[in-house]
Parts: sequence; structure tokens; C-alpha cells
Amino acid sequence: MRRKWIAALLLVSVVCMATGCGKKNITIADLKDVEVEKYVTLPDYKNLAVMQPEKVEITDAYVSSYINSRIDAVSDLHELTGTIENGDVVNIDYAGTIDGTAFQGGTAQAQLLEIGSGSFIEGFEEGLIGASVGETKELSLKFPDNYRSADVAGKDCVFAVKINYILSELTDENVNLVDSGYQSADAYREDARNMLIEYTEYQYERELESSIATSLISGGTYEEIPESLIEDYEDSLRTDFENAATQAGVSLEDYMASMYGVSADSLDTELATIAERCAREGLALQAIANQEGITVSDEELDAAISGYEDTEGLDKENVRVNLLYDKVYDFLMDIYGA
Repeated sequence: MRRKWIAALLLVSVVCMATGCGKKNITIADLKDVEVEKYVTLPDYKNLAVMQPEKVEITDAYVSSYINSRIDAVSDLHELTGTIENGDVVNIDYAGTIDGTAFQGGTAQAQLLEIGSGSFIEGFEEGLIGASVGETKELSLKFPDNYRSADVAGKDCVFAVKINYILSELTDENVNLVDSGYQSADAYREDARNMLIEYTEYQYERELESSIATSLISGGTYEEIPESLIEDYEDSLRTDFENAATQAGVSLEDYMASMYGVSADSLDTELATIAERCAREGLALQAIANQEGITVSDEELDAAISGYEDTEGLDKENVRVNLLYDKVYDFLMDIYGA
């Protein structure tokens, strides 16, 4: 159950996958047998200047916000009549003005707001209590003098707020509408909390890994990188993106434009740039593995492959390389993890 949620939450990211390349035909699978130090001089990889990503604390409010977003996605749980009470979660549209002029950040649609949470400026949430669903309420308010945006701090403002609907409270009776695998609201809340903890930890580790990679690559000194290595990374990236586009039912060009903002004209250039970074990263990781004596045994490889649902056409040595790189990053994250 938790794995399904994580899969739904994870953002698509570019990953440098291990593939073959020419050698003069040096393949990535061959790198363990190549004198990679000919191509890269490592920085002091135990003392890199690594930017620490922020660790997200999973508070009760964070869990409630996530669950409210899930409830909001179920139209049957929208209460289209009634009046707002303290503690209600409402879906609203609002437009704010100062001296009759809209200001940046003052307009939003389909915004979820828990009345009494203190999320908005003083008087906003209180002013909606007693309003009816479908009503547009005009609120004359004032931004605090110490408001985070100096442009509006201390100024009088007017918000026109339309109440679209009130969210139903999560109960044992309706939790199955949010997720058909549940009959208990408390069990759903607990699993949601655990999933969010697992997900944010995963995100933290990936962001830390990315930060380490950036410092490692920028700190290293590279001789000429084998062109075949870059080309094979590029071929692999293109194949991965083409498969993703096929699954999404769109062309590669449309997929890259919608997911990454990469135009068809710049696609080849972008892939080449990413592929070169992958090659630099791979050389550096293999060099660290050599220095630290990090390897992947046949037993570890077989255990990893046994977990694959589909092994048809699987290149075992590419799996070995990916496992090796994971081990190197685990080693580095033990140094830099907060």
C-alpha cells in the first residue's frame, strides 16, 4: 500500500542509468577493469562543500493537509450546502485588492483552507464563519506591519472570497472513497503519516545525493572523456524517455516539452549535456569505488536480480554497476548526511 502511494507522489527525475558504450570501446560495465584515473582526478571527496537539503518535519498539520488534498479529489465528499463553522476545511476562490488594484499573490482558485488554522492574515478565516456555500464574502482587512512581503505589509486590503464547498470529514464510513483499501479512518491516517515520512526521507536522500554529485563533478579534474561513453549514456537516456513517452501515449517531443520544458529543437542538445554529466559522474564514482575497495559480489547481484519482475533482456553487468554506484553513494551519504 505504502509503495503504491510513493509511486503516485514521486516526481519524474532524470537518472543517469548504467549502460554500455564504445572503447575505444570502454563500456560502463568495463570501467571496473579500466584505469579510470586516466580520465578523472578526484577532489577530496570526504571533504566536499555539499549543500545540505532541508529535512521536512511531518507534523500533524502536514498529514492533515495531505489527507485534505486526497479528500478534495473525491467529488462525493464535497458538501455543496451548509454554513462554515470553525474547524471546517473549505475550498475557496479569492481575489485581493489594495486601493482597488490586485496585488501579486492575492488571487487564487480552488484553495483549501482550514478555518481556525491561522494560515491567512487575521480576520480572513474568522470572517468566513457563518458564510454559506456558494456565497461570495467581502472581507475588509489589514496586512500585519511585519508581514513577509514588504509590498503589502501594513496596508489595508479587501478580499472577495467565494466558498465553493466544504470538505467532508474523514470517517470510517467514507474512507473507502478516498482509498478503497481502507475501512478505518485512523488506519488511513497512520499509513498516510508513515508514507509521508518514508517519502520525505527518500526525497531528502535523493536531494543529498544530487548535491554530492554536483560537488564531486565540479571538484574533479577531467581529461578527455571517451566519446563512446557519452554517446551510450545518450542512447540510454533517449530510450528511457521514449519508453516513458510511449507509456504516456504521447510522442517523445510532446513528453519532453510537457514534463521538462525541453523543446523539440533543443532535445538533442539537452540529452548530450545530461549524458556528458552522467559520464563524468560514472568515472568519479568508479574511481572512488576503486580507492575504497567497494565492490558488488555475485551473491549481491543475484539477490538484486531476483527482485526484478521482468528479467527478459536484462543486462546483469549493468545491474551490477548500478548497485556499485548505490554503494558508493551510501558511503558518501554516511559522511554528509545530517
